[in-house]
Amino acid sequence: MLLGSLAAAFAQRQADQRPPPLDPVQARSEARSLVADLLAQKPPQNSTNTGQVRIRDRDGKEIEVPARFEITCTATNWSSVYESLKTADSPGGAKLTVIHSDNQPNQYQLIESGPPGNTNPRSRKLTPDQTMLPFAGSDFWAADLGLEFLHWPDQRLLRKEMRHSKSCYVLESVNPQTPPGGYTRVVSWIIIESPHGIVHADAYDARNELLKIFDPVNLEKVHGDYQLEEVEMRNRKTGSHTWIKFDLAHE
Repeated sequence: MLLGSLAAAFAQRQADQRPPPLDPVQARSEARSLVADLLAQKPPQNSTNTGQVRIRDRDGKEIEVPARFEITCTATNWSSVYESLKTADSPGGAKLTVIHSDNQPNQYQLIESGPPGNTNPRSRKLTPDQTMLPFAGSDFWAADLGLEFLHWPDQRLLRKEMRHSKSCYVLESVNPQTPPGGYTRVVSWIIIESPHGIVHADAYDARNELLKIFDPVNLEKVHGDYQLEEVEMRNRKTGSHTWIKFDLAHE
């Protein structure tokens, strides 16, 4: 979903053009319809890609971890795989698989390297409240990569407005059971035109303070179509910043 649904361009919205809030009943009805459309969107085909996960801490120190991304589609579901690769400077070895099925919760499987001296990887299935943990030490949590907030039961459309030069729905997703350190709600800007794409998202903690900010960075035209080149996540609490860059095929 993350690789297949995101899109962006660059411009700032005008706040004084914001329309009035929607009626609460209408807001929830339209939100349910929008979320259903988003969850129904599937990648058109299988794909495998490489890239880098670049992490900068609050002191400006950076590490770059090579990564592999894979999408596999079947008749009943589709899965996205995020895998950090080993280098001389990075242990790598993290592999997150997210399985998306129609009208079903996401399934998460995380494989990580064992302790030093132990060559056996550790594999575990994550429940939804266990998904707010970092992938490969980055600011992207498993819940972010699986867009877990779209599966929360409380969804409400706040308004419609421009963001990054796109006409967007503004969707508020509320988590009924916030795990320690996790999100209590996510506000996302989603392109109105189908296929929908997320062009910005703000995630809030249990104190309703802004915790993380998500933005696509670049779109690039490849074989006549626009593809996402890079996404970024900023953590307001830790001061860290992560970019995931995809190696796109060029003509």
